Amino acid sequence: ASVAAAATAAEPLGALLQAAADAAPWVAKFGATQTFGLGELSDPYVRLCRAECMLAALVLHVEGGRVDFVDEERLEVLRDAPSEAVAALRKAAGGVR
Repeated sequence: ASVAAAATAAEPLGALLQAAADAAPWVAKFGATQTFGLGELSDPYVRLCRAECMLAALVLHVEGGRVDFVDEERLEVLRDAPSEAVAALRKAAGGVR
């Protein structure tokens, strides 16, 4: 179900990653935007991190599950994503479970 939801909600997921990183000033301050999948998508590392973070966001905010495959720093930022971004993601992924 998570893969289908990711395809359905790709745009809101990307927006959530950006909003979550923007809401945590340390991400930009310490040059950690790539670890959230933000940056040049031709970079394999950025794409890998983007996939991990998108899946983590879906599990956290849509499926309500436990995430144990990303580090605690990224998990905290994703968990604290702005409520508007979370609501948009839930709406986009609404029919997929």
